[in-house]
Amino acid sequence: MKKELQKRIIFVVLNIFTLVILLNLVLNFCIFSVREYSDSMSPDIPKNALVFVTPISTEIKRGDVLYIEKHEYTSNVPEKILDTLIKFFTLQKLNLHSKSDNLSSSMSLRRVVGVPGDTLYMKDFMIYIRPKNDKHFLTEFERAEKVYNIEIENLPKNWDVDIGEKAAFTPITLSAGQYFVLADNRFSAMDSRLWGIVEKEDVIGKVILQYYPFNSFKLF
Repeated sequence: MKKELQKRIIFVVLNIFTLVILLNLVLNFCIFSVREYSDSMSPDIPKNALVFVTPISTEIKRGDVLYIEKHEYTSNVPEKILDTLIKFFTLQKLNLHSKSDNLSSSMSLRRVVGVPGDTLYMKDFMIYIRPKNDKHFLTEFERAEKVYNIEIENLPKNWDVDIGEKAAFTPITLSAGQYFVLADNRFSAMDSRLWGIVEKEDVIGKVILQYYPFNSFKLF
Protein backbone atom coordinates (compact mmCIF):
# COMPACT_ATOMS: atom_id res chain seq x y z
CA MET A 1 0.00 0.00 0.00
CA LYS A 2 2.87 2.35 0.83
CA LYS A 3 4.54 1.63 -2.51
CA GLU A 4 1.26 2.17 -4.31
CA LEU A 5 0.74 5.49 -2.49
CA GLN A 6 4.26 6.61 -3.35
CA LYS A 7 3.69 5.75 -7.00
CA ARG A 8 0.48 7.78 -7.05
CA ILE A 9 2.15 10.78 -5.41
CA ILE A 10 5.05 10.64 -7.85
CA PHE A 11 2.62 10.27 -10.76
CA VAL A 12 0.59 13.31 -9.66
CA VAL A 13 3.70 15.45 -9.05
CA LEU A 14 5.20 14.54 -12.42
CA ASN A 15 1.93 15.27 -14.20
CA ILE A 16 1.58 18.66 -12.51
CA PHE A 17 5.20 19.55 -13.31
CA THR A 18 4.79 18.44 -16.94
CA LEU A 19 1.56 20.41 -17.26
CA VAL A 20 3.21 23.57 -15.92
CA ILE A 21 6.13 23.24 -18.34
CA LEU A 22 3.85 22.57 -21.33
CA LEU A 23 1.56 25.43 -20.35
CA ASN A 24 4.49 27.83 -20.14
CA LEU A 25 5.88 26.73 -23.49
CA VAL A 26 2.48 27.04 -25.19
CA LEU A 27 1.82 30.42 -23.61
CA ASN A 28 5.18 31.74 -24.77
CA PHE A 29 4.29 30.94 -28.35
CA CYS A 30 0.75 32.35 -28.10
CA ILE A 31 0.44 34.83 -25.25
CA PHE A 32 2.48 35.72 -22.18
CA SER A 33 2.47 38.20 -19.33
CA VAL A 34 4.85 41.16 -18.97
CA ARG A 35 5.27 43.47 -15.99
CA GLU A 36 6.04 47.19 -16.54
CA TYR A 37 8.59 48.04 -13.86
CA SER A 38 8.96 51.76 -14.64
CA ASP A 39 6.90 54.88 -15.32
CA SER A 40 8.06 54.99 -18.94
CA MET A 41 4.62 54.13 -20.36
CA SER A 42 2.52 56.16 -17.94
CA PRO A 43 -0.15 57.38 -17.81
CA ASP A 44 -1.77 54.61 -19.89
CA ILE A 45 0.39 51.74 -18.55
CA PRO A 46 1.35 52.61 -14.96
CA LYS A 47 4.33 51.31 -13.02
CA ASN A 48 3.92 47.64 -11.95
CA ALA A 49 1.07 47.08 -14.43
CA LEU A 50 0.72 43.61 -15.93
CA VAL A 51 -0.11 43.18 -19.61
CA PHE A 52 -0.58 40.28 -22.00
CA VAL A 53 1.68 40.20 -25.06
CA THR A 54 1.22 38.05 -28.14
CA PRO A 55 3.96 37.23 -30.65
CA ILE A 56 1.37 35.87 -33.09
CA SER A 57 -0.03 39.17 -34.34
CA THR A 58 2.35 40.42 -37.02
CA GLU A 59 0.40 43.49 -38.16
CA ILE A 60 1.86 46.61 -36.53
CA LYS A 61 -0.04 49.89 -36.63
CA ARG A 62 0.58 53.40 -35.33
CA GLY A 63 -0.53 53.54 -31.71
CA ASP A 64 0.24 49.88 -30.94
CA VAL A 65 2.36 49.08 -27.89
CA LEU A 66 5.19 46.67 -28.66
CA TYR A 67 7.37 44.52 -26.45
CA ILE A 68 10.85 45.18 -27.80
CA GLU A 69 14.20 43.56 -27.15
CA LYS A 70 17.33 45.50 -28.00
CA HIS A 71 19.85 42.78 -28.74
CA GLU A 72 22.36 43.34 -25.95
CA TYR A 73 22.48 39.59 -25.33
CA THR A 74 21.33 36.38 -26.99
CA SER A 75 19.63 33.45 -25.33
CA ASN A 76 19.78 29.82 -26.37
CA VAL A 77 16.80 27.47 -26.07
CA PRO A 78 17.63 26.13 -22.55
CA GLU A 79 18.05 29.71 -21.27
CA LYS A 80 14.71 30.74 -22.76
CA ILE A 81 12.93 27.77 -21.14
CA LEU A 82 14.57 28.46 -17.77
CA ASP A 83 13.74 32.16 -18.06
CA THR A 84 10.11 31.25 -18.81
CA LEU A 85 9.86 29.06 -15.71
CA ILE A 86 11.48 31.68 -13.46
CA LYS A 87 9.09 34.38 -14.66
CA PHE A 88 6.10 32.08 -14.27
CA PHE A 89 6.84 31.00 -10.70
CA THR A 90 7.78 34.55 -9.58
CA LEU A 91 4.73 36.20 -11.22
CA GLN A 92 6.97 38.09 -13.68
CA LYS A 93 9.02 39.66 -10.86
CA LEU A 94 12.31 37.95 -11.74
CA ASN A 95 14.08 36.71 -14.87
CA LEU A 96 17.51 35.47 -15.92
CA HIS A 97 18.61 38.94 -16.92
CA SER A 98 17.90 42.34 -15.41
CA LYS A 99 14.54 43.81 -14.47
CA SER A 100 13.16 46.56 -16.68
CA ASP A 101 14.06 50.05 -15.56
CA ASN A 102 13.95 53.57 -16.96
CA LEU A 103 17.28 53.83 -18.69
CA SER A 104 19.04 50.48 -19.07
CA SER A 105 16.52 47.79 -19.95
CA SER A 106 17.09 45.68 -23.03
CA MET A 107 13.41 44.65 -23.05
CA SER A 108 10.81 47.40 -23.03
CA LEU A 109 7.22 48.31 -23.78
CA ARG A 110 7.11 51.16 -26.29
CA ARG A 111 4.49 52.96 -28.42
CA VAL A 112 4.67 52.80 -32.24
CA VAL A 113 4.53 56.30 -33.72
CA GLY A 114 6.09 55.61 -37.11
CA VAL A 115 5.67 52.68 -39.52
CA PRO A 116 7.47 51.80 -42.80
CA GLY A 117 7.14 54.56 -45.39
CA ASP A 118 6.48 57.32 -42.84
CA THR A 119 8.45 60.54 -42.73
CA LEU A 120 8.33 62.03 -39.25
CA TYR A 121 9.83 64.72 -37.08
CA MET A 122 9.45 65.86 -33.47
CA LYS A 123 8.71 69.32 -32.12
CA ASP A 124 8.12 70.03 -28.42
CA PHE A 125 7.90 66.26 -27.75
CA MET A 126 5.08 65.90 -30.30
CA ILE A 127 5.55 63.70 -33.38
CA TYR A 128 4.37 64.91 -36.81
CA ILE A 129 3.89 62.27 -39.51
CA ARG A 130 3.58 62.20 -43.28
CA PRO A 131 2.82 58.71 -44.63
CA LYS A 132 4.19 57.55 -47.97
CA ASN A 133 2.44 59.21 -50.94
CA ASP A 134 0.85 61.80 -48.62
CA LYS A 135 1.60 65.50 -48.92
CA HIS A 136 0.77 66.68 -45.40
CA PHE A 137 2.22 66.27 -41.92
CA LEU A 138 -0.31 65.60 -39.15
CA THR A 139 0.22 64.97 -35.43
CA GLU A 140 0.75 61.44 -34.14
CA PHE A 141 -2.72 61.51 -32.56
CA GLU A 142 -4.37 62.35 -35.88
CA ARG A 143 -2.47 59.56 -37.64
CA ALA A 144 -2.72 56.90 -34.91
CA GLU A 145 -5.36 54.22 -35.21
CA LYS A 146 -5.64 53.93 -31.43
CA VAL A 147 -6.27 56.50 -28.72
CA TYR A 148 -3.48 57.04 -26.18
CA ASN A 149 -2.05 59.67 -23.83
CA ILE A 150 1.46 61.01 -23.34
CA GLU A 151 3.22 62.72 -20.44
CA ILE A 152 5.26 65.81 -21.37
CA GLU A 153 4.86 68.07 -18.32
CA ASN A 154 7.30 68.97 -15.54
CA LEU A 155 10.47 68.54 -17.61
CA PRO A 156 13.64 68.24 -15.51
CA LYS A 157 16.00 71.20 -15.56
CA ASN A 158 18.72 70.91 -18.26
CA TRP A 159 16.99 67.80 -19.62
CA ASP A 160 18.67 67.78 -23.02
CA VAL A 161 22.11 68.45 -21.58
CA ASP A 162 22.05 66.02 -18.67
CA ILE A 163 20.33 62.98 -20.17
CA GLY A 164 20.54 63.41 -23.91
CA GLU A 165 16.88 63.06 -24.83
CA LYS A 166 15.55 65.52 -27.37
CA ALA A 167 12.28 67.40 -27.54
CA ALA A 168 12.79 67.86 -31.29
CA PHE A 169 14.53 66.29 -34.28
CA THR A 170 14.57 66.85 -38.04
CA PRO A 171 12.57 64.66 -40.47
CA ILE A 172 13.56 61.02 -40.96
CA THR A 173 12.02 58.43 -43.31
CA LEU A 174 11.42 54.81 -42.34
CA SER A 175 12.22 51.99 -44.75
CA ALA A 176 10.61 48.55 -44.98
CA GLY A 177 10.68 46.68 -41.66
CA GLN A 178 11.54 49.81 -39.67
CA TYR A 179 9.56 51.39 -36.84
CA PHE A 180 9.94 54.47 -34.67
CA VAL A 181 8.88 53.90 -31.07
CA LEU A 182 8.58 56.25 -28.11
CA ALA A 183 7.79 56.02 -24.42
CA ASP A 184 4.47 57.64 -23.51
CA ASN A 185 6.34 59.38 -20.70
CA ARG A 186 8.47 61.39 -23.09
CA PHE A 187 11.17 62.42 -20.62
CA SER A 188 11.84 59.36 -18.45
CA ALA A 189 12.87 56.48 -20.69
CA MET A 190 15.04 55.32 -23.56
CA ASP A 191 13.35 54.96 -26.93
CA SER A 192 14.04 55.54 -30.63
CA ARG A 193 15.45 58.99 -29.87
CA LEU A 194 18.45 57.20 -28.33
CA TRP A 195 18.18 53.66 -29.76
CA GLY A 196 17.50 54.82 -33.27
CA ILE A 197 15.07 53.08 -35.59
CA VAL A 198 13.72 49.72 -34.37
CA GLU A 199 13.90 46.80 -36.80
CA LYS A 200 11.17 44.16 -37.16
CA GLU A 201 13.45 41.51 -35.63
CA ASP A 202 13.65 43.57 -32.41
CA VAL A 203 9.89 43.14 -31.87
CA ILE A 204 8.99 40.23 -29.57
CA GLY A 205 5.25 40.83 -29.60
CA LYS A 206 2.34 43.25 -29.31
CA VAL A 207 0.42 44.21 -26.17
CA ILE A 208 -3.23 43.16 -26.43
CA LEU A 209 -4.56 43.50 -22.87
CA GLN A 210 -3.78 45.15 -19.53
CA TYR A 211 -5.22 43.10 -16.66
CA TYR A 212 -3.56 44.66 -13.61
CA PRO A 213 -4.28 46.98 -11.83
CA PHE A 214 -7.77 45.52 -11.97
CA ASN A 215 -9.36 48.97 -12.08
CA SER A 216 -7.33 49.73 -15.23
CA PHE A 217 -8.37 46.64 -17.21
CA LYS A 218 -8.39 47.47 -20.93
CA LEU A 219 -7.81 46.17 -24.42
CA PHE A 220 -5.16 47.59 -26.74
